Amino acid sequence: MRRVGEFIVVFFIVLTFFYMKPVVLSQKSPKAVDELVVNEVKPQTKSTPHNQLNATGMATIIGLSEKELKERMPNPKNEWVVGIDRKWLVYGDNATDYYQVELTKGKVSSVFVLGTQVDVAPFNLEMTLGDISEITTIYPTFEFDYKDKTYEIELTEDDMNYRPLISFDNGTFALLHFNYDTGKLLGVRYVSKSTLVDMIPYQFSEETTNPPVELTDDEWEKFNQANTDQLLTILNIVRQRINRNPYKLDTELVLESKKALAEFNKDPKLVIKKEARFEQWQEKVESSNPSDSFLLVNEEMERLLKLGKPVDKNTHGLFVQSMGDVPFIVTNWFVNRFDQREIKDSKDEYIGIAYNKNQVLVLFNQKTVDTSLTTESSDKR
Repeated sequence: MRRVGEFIVVFFIVLTFFYMKPVVLSQKSPKAVDELVVNEVKPQTKSTPHNQLNATGMATIIGLSEKELKERMPNPKNEWVVGIDRKWLVYGDNATDYYQVELTKGKVSSVFVLGTQVDVAPFNLEMTLGDISEITTIYPTFEFDYKDKTYEIELTEDDMNYRPLISFDNGTFALLHFNYDTGKLLGVRYVSKSTLVDMIPYQFSEETTNPPVELTDDEWEKFNQANTDQLLTILNIVRQRINRNPYKLDTELVLESKKALAEFNKDPKLVIKKEARFEQWQEKVESSNPSDSFLLVNEEMERLLKLGKPVDKNTHGLFVQSMGDVPFIVTNWFVNRFDQREIKDSKDEYIGIAYNKNQVLVLFNQKTVDTSLTTESSDKR
């Protein structure tokens, strides 16, 4: 009987354990999905705060009047009027001392530096992106206020690697252009907030529009000639920087580029044959974004070149639909892995440049058809 009693006691203990275990565990088990309370995490839309470097050197002349600028930097070597109330004053003439200052409505709106001995502290034109990273963080986003609007800028991976943006504590910015081939700093562009908004060099969250300016044929001719001189000068300064001979302006190549552009504008479908591409082309032509350029693919570029009836089959070139800012476009040619192949060839010596309002076609070749019609770029200065 004693064993029977012990058995009954053990039996009830075991029964109680197995009965109560699921009840106890159920108190600790996760709730069913439909019983969970989900706290929604919304992405941060505000740009990451960024460091601002102390404004020094060229960053401090942004906003000066033309009179104040010339008191500080007298005797510019040249002047290019490139738009209504917009011009460039040119200082220096070689790879060590060259820079140009942009004036918009009589005030300094940007500075573009290519000369290796020009003071661009805390930078220098031998720096790599790694060197810059030791001075300041390379940020992917920026936010600033201008004219009662808040602008947010987002940089792509390529932007951060080859064209990062740096902020200064006086409200100005610097675009750093790195040579794709060498990885070294090619040039520095200091800009005001207004110039940054007008240029639209990066992706903006706030839609920006630049109303088109109606120009007469005479005004277009004047501005395009100034931009031709500017383009050739900047290209040749950079050519010096990368140990290349300067280009010589060749009349035959100029005629070919003008003819090609003229035929293209009569009938763009002679070059852009695919309907989807043609629609993209029309959108870019009608865009008010000055950096919203349209680049031709290889087969389209070949068709465009043929329209100029080139004398030599080795002629090659670059075409840009939007050429509102020459320093920005030219430096981007050296930043872009595809465009820089067209302009780094050490054998090319001759160049032809043709503008049609806001379009430009630049042709390159190793030889000239008639050397008597060739003009040294230095003659234009």
